[in-house]
Amino acid sequence: MGERVADALMEMEPTESGSYVLMSNLYAEIGKWEMVAKLRKGMRVKGVKKEIGFSWVDVGGIDSSLSLHGFSSGDKSHPQSEAICWMAECLGFEMKFLREDESVCQKHSLMCDGDLATPQ
Repeated sequence: MGERVADALMEMEPTESGSYVLMSNLYAEIGKWEMVAKLRKGMRVKGVKKEIGFSWVDVGGIDSSLSLHGFSSGDKSHPQSEAICWMAECLGFEMKFLREDESVCQKHSLMCDGDLATPQ
């Protein structure tokens, strides 16, 4: 079904990268690497380029107004980038542990609570 949807999207919007990336990810997930390569080659031939994804984080703190910082993968331009990455890693651990063991999550949460602080 995913293939049909992606094919229809590629026909409707042949220069938009989203459907190509979706299909490429689906093929990669099931190990069809030759199809991944074929799709990526098709993108190059058609001049379709994937847009860089951005994430946004509020670095203003609890008591201050909203202060958004946009960044892409590997971006270290914000002065608090190390603390932001540390907090994101803590949140990732908490989500993983929440699925696995709620008590472990609570213990880890105590370690990550507080302001954005650089790891010791």
